[in-house]
Amino acid sequence: MKTRMIEQLIEKNNLIKKSSLKLMGLVLVTALVTNCAPKNNQDYAHSNYETQDSSGIIGGSLATTQFQKENGIVQLKLIARGGRATCTGTLVARNVVMTAAHCVVMPGLQDVAVIFALSDKTATEENIILATSLAVHSGYIGLKGATETVNDADIWNDIALIKLAKDAPADFKPAQLPALRSKVSLLKGHRLILSGYGITNAMVRREVKQPNGSTHVVELPSQGTGTLRKVDQIVVTNVTADQKEITLDQRKLRGACHGDSGGPAFIKLKNGTLLQVGVTSRGTEKLGNCNQGAIYTGIIGQIQWIHEKVAQLSAAQKDVLASQ
Repeated sequence: MKTRMIEQLIEKNNLIKKSSLKLMGLVLVTALVTNCAPKNNQDYAHSNYETQDSSGIIGGSLATTQFQKENGIVQLKLIARGGRATCTGTLVARNVVMTAAHCVVMPGLQDVAVIFALSDKTATEENIILATSLAVHSGYIGLKGATETVNDADIWNDIALIKLAKDAPADFKPAQLPALRSKVSLLKGHRLILSGYGITNAMVRREVKQPNGSTHVVELPSQGTGTLRKVDQIVVTNVTADQKEITLDQRKLRGACHGDSGGPAFIKLKNGTLLQVGVTSRGTEKLGNCNQGAIYTGIIGQIQWIHEKVAQLSAAQKDVLASQ
């Protein structure tokens, strides 16, 4: 991607910070970097975020400009002291983007660049907008203390909102979300459409057995990050009773992987409209491979929080990325 161009844009706008980020009054002293794949908070992250992205579409096809703009899908480049990461998001108001909390709760986060283009290779300064403030769900599991235990059954509340420095391009429509008192509910067996900017290979790590009987994890090459793709007919295998998490079947090597974090899951309504019902959170395979299941934050169960925080962010007049 055009890394230097984004860095120059950030420098020109004087947004580089020398200390941690304050998010809607919450100072993040410690943070969890989640790869959108490992379960139980196992961390196999590289120090180079540019090669270890936060989550991608496998077994899918290239998305069209029309699909992107009608559903408000954007790429996120996260600039941190340790490197850079890629995530995905959706426009939910003219100046607010929704993504996963784990995308923005990362050590040393300095700036977020939101790219309104199909690929980072075609991005120009005109379609890159920087963030001015963030709202992270207070129940996000990554905000737990180091001594607190994370269980498989825990709801992660892996959702966040990003306030843009200016309104999105006029030809981008916000994603359609469920109404506050929506009668829509997700059920096992429903089929969803996923989209994101992540990698196209499902296998990213493997265990290698040593002569002494021990094993170590080997990183496999990844490809495809930075270009928007989509995949359909992904089957829902479980929905929590509160509609806050959705599990999808990826055993056919089709679905989300590293680089799609924060990206959308849509259900197609009878009138043909795509309704966003999920935000990419993580996978279920212990090494972080994308060949078992994917877990999405359920928008239906989070819609009250989304409406409240979008209103707060949109109304703020002078939000800035503040330091401690």
